[in-house]
Amino acid sequence: MIYYLFLTHDQNGDGFLDGHELRQAFTDFGDEDGSKYISLEEVSEMIDHVLEEDDLNGDGLISWSEYLESQSYHHQA
Repeated sequence: MIYYLFLTHDQNGDGFLDGHELRQAFTDFGDEDGSKYISLEEVSEMIDHVLEEDDLNGDGLISWSEYLESQSYHHQA
């Protein structure tokens, strides 16, 4: 299931999630308050947070291994 979610948002099939793909993923899931509307400011903040926390090698992309590690970490917390 987790791999399916990653592949669904890896629109160009390169094995990484970039800022554009992350933006689409966040808008697909909607706002944290449960509404379907999410502002550009919220999306930018979320992307910055994900890249800061989960982009372990600092290349500006989220690889499958980084995604998997972040999912494991967030489910333990």
